[in-house]
Amino acid sequence: MRKLLAISLCAICLSFAGLTAQKSSSDSKASFEKFVDEANKAQTNNDAKWMEANLSAAYVEGTSFGVWIPKAQLIKDANDPTNNKFTKSDISDVQTEVVGNVGLARFKESYDAVIEGQHRARTIICSMTAVKQGSGWKALSNHCSKIE
Repeated sequence: MRKLLAISLCAICLSFAGLTAQKSSSDSKASFEKFVDEANKAQTNNDAKWMEANLSAAYVEGTSFGVWIPKAQLIKDANDPTNNKFTKSDISDVQTEVVGNVGLARFKESYDAVIEGQHRARTIICSMTAVKQGSGWKALSNHCSKIE
C-alpha cells in the first residue's frame, strides 16, 4: 500500500512540475514576443533610452546594406532624429521561439526612412537573438537581408 501511495504521489508531483514548466515556457514566449514588438518600435521611434536599457553591451546589428553597427553607434544615431527618421515601418510574418533562456525571432519589415542622412526604402527579412536575464530580455544581435 505504501509503495502504491509513493508512486501516486510521485506521479502527481511530476504532473505539477510538467504543468509549471509548460506555463513558464508559454510565459517566456509571450514576454519575448512583447520584447520583439518593443524593440522594433524603439528602433522606428529612435528610442535611445529603451536601447540603452534593453540591448546587451556587446549588441551588434547587421544591416541589409552590409554594415555592422554596435550598440553605441545605434544610440548615438537615435539621439540625432534629423539624421535617422522612419516615415514607414511595417513589420509582418513574425515568428518567435524560446529555447531555454534564448529567444529567436524572424520577421519581415518594409520601411521608408532617412538613415544616416540618406533616404532608404526596401523590404528586408530579419532575425533577432536575445537572452532572458531575470524577468526581462536583452537583445544580443539583429541581422537583416534585403529581399530581391
